[in-house]
Amino acid sequence: MALAFTSGVVERATGTTIPGLRGAVQLAVVPSGQGAPLPSVAGSVAFGLSAGAAVAVLSRRGGGRRRGGRSMRLATMDAPTITKEKKDLSGKLPDCPRTIWRADNIDIDNIPQPRETAPLIVDAKDLAERLKSGTEEAYFVAEREKIMEQLQQHGAILFKNFETMKDAEGFRAFYDALQLNPCLDPIHTSGLRDMIGKKDAVYEAVNKPSLAQHFVGLHNESTFVKTAMFGAFGCFKPASEGGGEFLVADGAKIIGDMDKDVLRRIYEKKIRISVSNLDLNFIGALPFGQEAVKESLQDLILKVVAPKFEMDLEMVYGADQSNPWRLQAIEHAQSPINTHPVTGQPVWFCNLHNHSRYLRDRRPCTIPEVGMTDVYHGDLGQIAPEDVEHINKVCERNMVPIMMETGDVILLDNYRVLHGRKVFKGERKHVVTWFESCGSENAREMTGDKPDDFMNNLINKTLV
Repeated sequence: MALAFTSGVVERATGTTIPGLRGAVQLAVVPSGQGAPLPSVAGSVAFGLSAGAAVAVLSRRGGGRRRGGRSMRLATMDAPTITKEKKDLSGKLPDCPRTIWRADNIDIDNIPQPRETAPLIVDAKDLAERLKSGTEEAYFVAEREKIMEQLQQHGAILFKNFETMKDAEGFRAFYDALQLNPCLDPIHTSGLRDMIGKKDAVYEAVNKPSLAQHFVGLHNESTFVKTAMFGAFGCFKPASEGGGEFLVADGAKIIGDMDKDVLRRIYEKKIRISVSNLDLNFIGALPFGQEAVKESLQDLILKVVAPKFEMDLEMVYGADQSNPWRLQAIEHAQSPINTHPVTGQPVWFCNLHNHSRYLRDRRPCTIPEVGMTDVYHGDLGQIAPEDVEHINKVCERNMVPIMMETGDVILLDNYRVLHGRKVFKGERKHVVTWFESCGSENAREMTGDKPDDFMNNLINKTLV
């Protein structure tokens, strides 16, 4: 892909060990460089792409090959001492880790079914006697290894009726007790999520009034370049006027339920996700120099603005065939199927259910045109509507809606389980923290080469 801007290259080789895994699961990473400063001449175009990415990026995905199950590495160490003093994480989080792609040579006709599925429910009411003898935090410390094993088996765990996780401090105590190591959101620079609790690494979930009536389809929180290993979603306040159910779906179940011909077709052709539309219609009104202006703007956005989002984007005119002056930001071709980096289980690792324009046009959507997304085949050909409808039906058949109450937390394996959110009314306060690993301290430096907060702050204050 000669025109694609590559923000990073991931190679499978002996190199950096991925924490949270047992065995020789390793990769070498050539990190992306810092994007160039945003010049004033690109201001309006930058805002357009920023707005589009901010509302469009509600996640993406990853691919590569792996066989044979491996259990999650849990560091052998004494249980951590429970203290009220927590390290301030403001400005100290490492970047989200690179996506682990293992999508080659998957046997579509022989995909194993998972023994367990999501979500497993752990209800504090069922643990009343157990919790009498100590604090909830002590319970999480004692059960850490079991909980992480259950997460690997089921893909997601819903913790209900606990008192601890009703605010940022308690939410932090929960994930610290499980020795989960936080990292930046995979789409931190998009500004979609404001970090409302920086010292505890707590992001706001999609609660913004402008997106309340927007249905968030199923997706993994990832891009072609970056994917968090785990995520924890907490409810501090359910929607005051109803709705806003959290959605989970097991990617291992989705892939098993899909028609083999449809699955094979989309796997072999791959997919590309368009994350933003910039309608540069003024170019067509220029009396001369249209092609020169067209190419200059394409090159400017590719080199100056796109790197801020670290999503391996290519800028393409007219991919949706609706407007020759529409410049679309489109991700690299990628597999809709991945294999889990620990278990080797093939999973549906694709955000088509969230990003398909065909589906968005047929359900509640409040995204402006600049932020409208779409999904194409790897050659930018249109995906047949009947294939999209089949994928939608399979996703919805496996979708589990969960009405979370104050203090509830959903812990999920981001490579295994997709998530989403129904529309809501009123005020809603849900939060999320993403994690690069479990076990010992973060594997990578908590400072150094990583996205800054410029785009996140800019978009949250001015655009979303």
